[in-house]
Amino acid sequence: MNPKLKKYLALAGSVTTVVSNADAQVVYTDVNPDYLLTGNLNTYDLDLNNDGVSEFSLMSIDTLINYVSSSYTYINNVRGAAINNLSNSNSWVMSSFNVSNMQQGALISSAAQFGNYTSSGSIGSALGATFDYSILQNGVPFSTSNSFFGNFNPNEQGILGLRFSLNNNLHYGWARVEYLPDGSLSIKDYAYDATTNNPIIAGDNGTGLVGVQEQLNAVTISMLNNNIRIENKGANDDCLMVLTNISGQQILDKQLENKIELIDVSELSSGIYFVKVISGQESYVKKVYIK
Repeated sequence: MNPKLKKYLALAGSVTTVVSNADAQVVYTDVNPDYLLTGNLNTYDLDLNNDGVSEFSLMSIDTLINYVSSSYTYINNVRGAAINNLSNSNSWVMSSFNVSNMQQGALISSAAQFGNYTSSGSIGSALGATFDYSILQNGVPFSTSNSFFGNFNPNEQGILGLRFSLNNNLHYGWARVEYLPDGSLSIKDYAYDATTNNPIIAGDNGTGLVGVQEQLNAVTISMLNNNIRIENKGANDDCLMVLTNISGQQILDKQLENKIELIDVSELSSGIYFVKVISGQESYVKKVYIK
């Protein structure tokens, strides 16, 4: 079966659209079961808005490069994964020098730095790549080395920050993947905000964050009238709450000293906000709507 057709059949019925209010519409696609991208120069196309036109392409790389110079033979085995922009100047990936690996709950917005990795014959930009390099002299091993390149470490889930243009309007999205030690890539899910120019938080599926139960699972955040209610049911000490608006601007922060805190936000303008609770190296982010 054609891999792309197989992908669309597998995803049929798995796209969940959540209309939170007039300001937000997250379209979430769960790749179930996860798609394992492996082999050399095989691809998986990301069609964030499921309109049949893919914006990005993920690629697996597994190739052996040999060349001979005099009595020396140079062997380079390259294994890894990369992302390429399919829509020329209409799609971008969050990056600085390398493709960025976003933390769950991070804001993907116009404030971020994006790159475009589209060129003729290009494999794109690496998420992660392993180089096993060896030199033979007259057929006898002379030296070996290996190195790793990229921000997506083996056996760790990571999130790509994405931006694309639809009908000349910008949209933000994300894709969650896991880079494996053999260079293959497990593709788990992705989403975008259907509202023009709306930022999205990495891992937001419209109702919460994917896998968020693994982070500060004893903390709950909810709205109670014009108050943000934060309950700390566990042993999370020294919790800090940070509130940001849809543009990523910090509105307020507060040290949480009680098991239940009510934070009055009645003076704030109506709209989407992000509540982040931080305890040590862990954090929990939830999107709330203040009316």
